[in-house]
Amino acid sequence: MNKHLDIWLEILESEINSKSDPQVVYPILQKYQDQLDLDFAETVSQWFHYQLDPNDIEKNKDLANNLHDFGKDMWEFPLGSRANNLEIAIAVYRAALEVRTRDAFPEDWADTQNNLGLAYGERIKGERSQNLEDAISAYREALEVRTRDTFPQSWAKIQNNLGNAYCNRIKGERSQNLEDAITCYQFTLSVYTRDAFPEKWAMAQNNLGNAYWDHILGERAQNLEDAIACYKSALEVRTQQAFPKGWADSQICLGNAYRNRILGERAQNLENAISCFQFALSVYTRDEFPQYWAMIQNNLGIAYSERIQADLAQNLEEAIACYESALLVYTRDAVPEYWAEIQNNLGVAYNKRIRGEREQNIEDAIACYQSALEVRTPSSFPLDCLRTGLNLGNLGYDLQNWEIAIEGYDNAIRAVEQSRDWASSPDSKRQILEDALPIYGKMIQACIHLERYDQALLSVERSKSRTLMEMLTSADLVPKNATPEQQEQYRQLNREIAALQQSFPESERPGARETGTGESGRGQGVRAQPSEAPGTALLQSLLQQRETLVAQINDPDFNAFQNVRPQLPDFRQLLTPETALIEWYLPQDPALGAWAFTVTINHNRPQIHSYSYSADERQTLDQFNQTYFADYRQPSWYKALDGRLDDLAEHLHLSDIIAALPDTCQRLILIPHLYLHLFPLHALSVELNAPATPLLERFSQGVSYAPSCQILDYIHNRPQPATEPQFFAVQNPTEDLSYAQMEVEFIRLYFDPNCYILTQQAATKSAFNRRETLEKLRQSNVIHFACHGGFDSENPLNSAVILAWDAPLESDSTEEKCQTLTLRNGRRFDTAHQGLTLGEIYRNLEIPACRLVMLSACETGLIGSLLTDEYIGLASGFLYAGTPSVVSSLWCVNDFATACLAIRFYYEFRQDERVVMALHRAQNWLRQVSVEGFLEWCGQGLKMTEEECEMIEFKLMDYDESCPFGDRRYWSAFVAIGL
Repeated sequence: MNKHLDIWLEILESEINSKSDPQVVYPILQKYQDQLDLDFAETVSQWFHYQLDPNDIEKNKDLANNLHDFGKDMWEFPLGSRANNLEIAIAVYRAALEVRTRDAFPEDWADTQNNLGLAYGERIKGERSQNLEDAISAYREALEVRTRDTFPQSWAKIQNNLGNAYCNRIKGERSQNLEDAITCYQFTLSVYTRDAFPEKWAMAQNNLGNAYWDHILGERAQNLEDAIACYKSALEVRTQQAFPKGWADSQICLGNAYRNRILGERAQNLENAISCFQFALSVYTRDEFPQYWAMIQNNLGIAYSERIQADLAQNLEEAIACYESALLVYTRDAVPEYWAEIQNNLGVAYNKRIRGEREQNIEDAIACYQSALEVRTPSSFPLDCLRTGLNLGNLGYDLQNWEIAIEGYDNAIRAVEQSRDWASSPDSKRQILEDALPIYGKMIQACIHLERYDQALLSVERSKSRTLMEMLTSADLVPKNATPEQQEQYRQLNREIAALQQSFPESERPGARETGTGESGRGQGVRAQPSEAPGTALLQSLLQQRETLVAQINDPDFNAFQNVRPQLPDFRQLLTPETALIEWYLPQDPALGAWAFTVTINHNRPQIHSYSYSADERQTLDQFNQTYFADYRQPSWYKALDGRLDDLAEHLHLSDIIAALPDTCQRLILIPHLYLHLFPLHALSVELNAPATPLLERFSQGVSYAPSCQILDYIHNRPQPATEPQFFAVQNPTEDLSYAQMEVEFIRLYFDPNCYILTQQAATKSAFNRRETLEKLRQSNVIHFACHGGFDSENPLNSAVILAWDAPLESDSTEEKCQTLTLRNGRRFDTAHQGLTLGEIYRNLEIPACRLVMLSACETGLIGSLLTDEYIGLASGFLYAGTPSVVSSLWCVNDFATACLAIRFYYEFRQDERVVMALHRAQNWLRQVSVEGFLEWCGQGLKMTEEECEMIEFKLMDYDESCPFGDRRYWSAFVAIGL
């Protein structure tokens, strides 16, 4: 420690005597460069604190000034360990700020904050993402004192530095960060004009060019042209003779822009890039500017690697030589981030290399990628890790070296997950995952080749329904030390945010499905009016309100953004030896085919197996999906349903998959993917040493569905309060569903006297939203809707169950202000006044005691699923609100058949309170019952009067006389989702 103190005192003397002249200070720093480490930084800090005198303000100020000046010298010192130099600078700036406080010395405090931001912005140790956040925070602090009105030049300088930090920022939305950077640079240019500050103007133009070069919004080609224009503007001032370093900097930036340019001839753009880099090397020599020289060598290597003109083999040799030259300076110890970048680039060059032994080149490429990934970890540099992981994974995939492929893809996927965690916009979260979907498909295939079925299934889970899973796990998170009012405010904000997180991006909304004439049912088509889905601005406002509230509550142990670690559930807890699970996955690339994974329990150990579909079989599935709904709601659709479902069973090879399951399995859990969610898989026929029978007949304990394994596991483990059985129902609010009226009348008998019924005209939206009603909903463990329903494929948040009129329908002149759902008979519903929409369920509904929600209405089980398989539909809203089970429908259902199924369901549910079992028995009974058996049940089971039985008998004349509900259109639309 004394040795470090002696060195510090010698440096301090030179700082004071020379007034921090680098020509005096740097030789001393160079002499001791090997000893300028973290111990040295600690020695300086301890010395400073020991020297402080609480009774001598001037002395303390001088000490802090000296420390601040030394920090600047360390930040600029080009030799030694760059990482250690920056740590020393940060340590002394922090110490100086203990004296240079905002209250005592505001201007000095702002200067030190600015310099601290510069050091954090370049910091090598620690998490890169956090370092940049600290830099941004320091610059913002400085700008509170260095305002434009009082210190315009300082304000412009800090704005420029803040723009640089935003350009490099990892957390937050990339597009917004770049927008903020551009704004900062434009602020800078408002002060640094060309006439008044030509060199600084040129610097800001150069930085603005960098932001345009990276810009995500707008046209990529135009952004690059804007960047090139900025760099060329800078070069008008930054001439080689007047400002050689600035000229070289702009040449480097211009070279990078040319290398990425979209307009113009690609070959010529690369030649221009190479020329720019070579110009820069005439100034930035290795002896005088080793780090700049190494950076340019790396850029030049990239340009040579992509070069079109000249000999390809020689270009690659030139690229490798440039990278190896750069590594002479960019060592792992000195600058690990840049070292890793060059290792990645060198791996690319070795992979493409023509000369030398191919086997050795491949080994070298793999070694370079693996070296880069030692630094480019998912948590430190997620975007870089994604690129290198993808490079390594693709190389292994092409070589059919599945171990290497898995290593690379696993790093890339973990980097994607980290990027999603840091993104705040649901659109960005979805886009990040969607862009990475090709990785998941290849990862799964690599795992299957090595028979690592558990890792393959985990990869499936990592790519689907992530938003809903994250929403479920964060729904009940509240700061513990918040007041009850703050907790309720926080929960409400969470619900509002959840609703917006499930909205479709404007550019990704599918068109509304056209409607036609079908049979008498409980649904409506969707008429494409302006959607309910709010914009990004509202979401950002709500996120900001939540952040402000959390800051006010100030609970240090609370994390509002709990990350959900993708992992397979403990299947020993989730399944029994009598239960089997099947999960499908349709990769984004149809050439990979598709997969089905089965999970069973044997000797208390999960057994996972896969079934593969060829590319041709996948194409057949895709074609089936395109035609399945082509004539939806037409009579032809219902008539063709049986045949289509038989075809689907063949396309899915369902008999083969089921035959491989143990005979002991009596319950089946299905986890579809993408469009498979839309099909009644439980009704598909299988042939198992007997004539084909529906799948639900093979499994005596029923068939249920779930969005994902993780969501099913979460619902399984979510605690539910013990409450007295209470039944809540909405009964025929539009008064045009006579059998829905009958349905509730019979069902309520199973629950009397604990019933709360909103019936007919009393079932208005305002009545539903009354405090009394919402409290009844909170206490109810069975909630039943017997009404119209509809799915809005253009905007799933507008999907709704329909209540009674709350207000007259507005005139046609104001029609564009609402979302309208239209029945086949032409009757319209304004969901603002009559519909309980999915968005409102997310925002307003809490049903913590609920065991079951039954949606006895049309299309309540349909979902809007993006490529990321987000599960967006009425069922997801009720799962979020608190129920573990939802029974819902996959198409427009028949009123009479639905009432019969619902009544029988509750008849079974009363005997066995397992939702899946009750639905299984009810559907099996309905599809097999004869007219005679049905009438017997009406009279003896339901205790109908003779007159009522006669009415039912008359109604049954509209159906098949031997088996009135045998067709799958009558019994198979309803699915049990969840437990």
